Amino acid sequence: MKKVIMGVILGASILCTPITAKANALSYVPPCEVDGIPSEIASYAEIIGHEFNICPELLEAMAFYESSYDPEVTNGNCKGLMQVNPTIHRLRFEEAGWTTADWDNAYKNMYVAADYLAELFEEYEDVGIVLGVYHGESNAVEKGKTGNLSAYTRKILQRSEELERSHSK
Repeated sequence: MKKVIMGVILGASILCTPITAKANALSYVPPCEVDGIPSEIASYAEIIGHEFNICPELLEAMAFYESSYDPEVTNGNCKGLMQVNPTIHRLRFEEAGWTTADWDNAYKNMYVAADYLAELFEEYEDVGIVLGVYHGESNAVEKGKTGNLSAYTRKILQRSEELERSHSK
């Protein structure tokens, strides 16, 4: 997995100039967009995806459909890059050492979302069900079991697959 992450990071860095490496290769942020994804978001998805064993391309696709990569967007009680509800996920922020005032920090927002996704994957295993539950869809479990996926879930899965192909995965 580490080789894959390094390959993606190095592949992105070849396309971008100037190249500025940091001491920890996993914290490297290429200075340009790849596949329309802001380099900072792509870097966060790699790091966080690795930590939670979640496909980075899934996190990237979710960030696009949840916020168009805007870490400051709000929609009702849902906020930030991954449209996390700070009230519901207050403990996740606190367990990571942050406060809910950090909701607009793209890294912290994605981290909290991935923590929740990891919990959902443990419970449901099926990505279609996980995405439906994350999105707060009624009857998400039943819909996922019958293959009746929502437009939201289908869009994220399609974009994630496109990104994986683009990244030669």
